[in-house]
Amino acid sequence: MSTQGKTPQEISDNIARSFFGVEPDPAARKTAAIHLLIEAACCAVLVPALFYMKFGEVGDLGWGMTVFCVAYCILAAVGLYFGVRPEYHTTVQLRGGWADRVGAFWLVSCAFGPFFGWVLTSIAPLTATSWRWVYGLRFFLAAGLPIITALPILRYVRGKAARVALPLLLGVTMLAIWSVVNVGRDLLNGPVVQQVRSTGQLEMVLKFTAQSLGVIR
Repeated sequence: MSTQGKTPQEISDNIARSFFGVEPDPAARKTAAIHLLIEAACCAVLVPALFYMKFGEVGDLGWGMTVFCVAYCILAAVGLYFGVRPEYHTTVQLRGGWADRVGAFWLVSCAFGPFFGWVLTSIAPLTATSWRWVYGLRFFLAAGLPIITALPILRYVRGKAARVALPLLLGVTMLAIWSVVNVGRDLLNGPVVQQVRSTGQLEMVLKFTAQSLGVIR
């Protein structure tokens, strides 16, 4: 689907028609938004249940997938509902400069920054010498990138648009940051030394994420 030469409203209408099968009609958009909100509620229950039945626990990946599915449905519902209500659209003209290009990646960074950060800490070995850069990179991906990409969008949060855009901007960004709160606490406080009950040996542990860095020899 080519977007060259099209206005943001035309692009929004094309997306609604192509991905959700909804025409730019307020009644149809409202109905589709309600259905998406119902799907969000279903995802909040079914996704954790499916992970638990399959793996015996929900885990970080299960909760992350749940948040992603629920947030996607809610954002889609908001987009469909307010897409045909121009009084809630920003009155600030799009500049198209480098800042807008950075801001265009805000939602992508909020969705995939935490995911790739989780993948990094899942595959990279955590040791007494590597944990800080591994956690630092994860924190940057999940918290730094969403904040950096959100800042250019703030200039468009004006007038009635702020009633919708500001809660979404803050809420989605904070969801990404929330995923690495304990990572940030470990970066700030560092590892602690505790005794292994089964062997009596001492090990270094990242307390807030409950990750061992190995036994002290």
